[in-house]
Amino acid sequence: MAFIPSPIIYNILSKLPVKSLARFKSLNKLYCSFISDPHFINAHFKNHSVVHGDLCLILSCIEHQNLNNTTKIHFFTIKDNEHAMIEYSMPVSFDTYHILPSCNGLICFYGLHGSVHVCNPTTKTIVNLPNIDDDLQRFQSCGFGFDGINGTYKVIKFFDPYKIEIFTMVNGSWNKIRYTYSPCFGFQHHQPPVFANGVFYWFSISSSIVSFDIGKETFETISLPQSALNKDKYKLYLVELKGELCMVDLDLEDKKRVDIWIFKSNEEHWVKLGTIVHRSEPIDTTCPVGIKANKKEILLHGFIKGLGHLSCYNMETGSFRPINIKGFTSHYFHASQHVETLFQVGH
Repeated sequence: MAFIPSPIIYNILSKLPVKSLARFKSLNKLYCSFISDPHFINAHFKNHSVVHGDLCLILSCIEHQNLNNTTKIHFFTIKDNEHAMIEYSMPVSFDTYHILPSCNGLICFYGLHGSVHVCNPTTKTIVNLPNIDDDLQRFQSCGFGFDGINGTYKVIKFFDPYKIEIFTMVNGSWNKIRYTYSPCFGFQHHQPPVFANGVFYWFSISSSIVSFDIGKETFETISLPQSALNKDKYKLYLVELKGELCMVDLDLEDKKRVDIWIFKSNEEHWVKLGTIVHRSEPIDTTCPVGIKANKKEILLHGFIKGLGHLSCYNMETGSFRPINIKGFTSHYFHASQHVETLFQVGH
C-alpha cells in the first residue's frame, strides 16, 4: 500500500461528510485522532458550511405518545434533491417543547416544565442541561448560540423581563447575569431571542431591540427601521438569515405583503432586503428560514398551506415555487437551515 502523507489524509478527511467520518474513525488510530481533534472539527465545519451551504434544512417534529407518557423528537434533513432523510429520533419526558434554530449543526429544545436539551442530530448525541437547585422559578423563554470569543456554546434563559441566566456548556455550570431594572433591556415575551453572529436579539418592553453579546456579556439597544417605529411589535418578528439579524414586518391589513429588513451590524443601520407579495393568498403566517446561495430566492416556511409547507420566493421575478418534500409526512414541523457537524454536545 502506497504511503500517503498525513497532511494529505487530513485534507481529504476534512472534505468528507460526517457520516463517512464516523465509519473512518474505526479504521485506524491516525484517522480517529484526526477526526476527534478540535482543530479538525473546526476546519471540517468551515469547509462544509461554505461548500454545502446552498440548501440544507433540518426539519424537527414532535410526536406525543400518550400510552407510555413520553414524547419523541424526530429530526430530518433535506438537501437540494428535496428528499427527507431521517437523522435522529429520541425519546424525552412528556412535555410541550419549543425547538430553536440549528446553530453550527447543534439544536437546542426546551420544555414547558423547564427541561433543556442540546443535541447533534448527525452524530446522534444529546445532553440534558441540569436544573438549578436554588431557583425553581419557571423560565419564560430560552436561546442557544455559539460564543466565538471563548469557543463555547451557551444557553440563555429568561426568567422575567429583568433576569437572565446563562449556561456555558464547557464547564457545565450556570453563570447568572442580573442587571439593574432598565426598560430598554426588558424582555418582551412574544418570541424566543434570535441568535446571529455571536449576539442574541430580542424585542424590549420599550420601542427598541436589545442586543446581548454572549462573548463580552454586554447589552446594547438598536432602533427599529423608521417605517416600523410606530407599529405594534406583534406585527414584527426577528429571524436569522445567513448569519445576520433580520426583521420581518407583517402587513396584517391585507395579509398579502411582508417586508424583510436586514441589520448591518458593522454599520449599525437597517437595509431593506426585499418585499414578498402574493396577489391572491394571505401570507401572514409566513416565516423566512433561509436564503439560497444565489441570494435571489428566500426559503419560506408556513406559506398558504399552514405549518407543513415550504416554498421559495424569487425576489427578482416575484414568483413562488413549492418545495415538495419526499419521504416526510408530518404537517407540523420546525424548519431551519443546517450544517452537519462533528461538534460535541458534552463531555
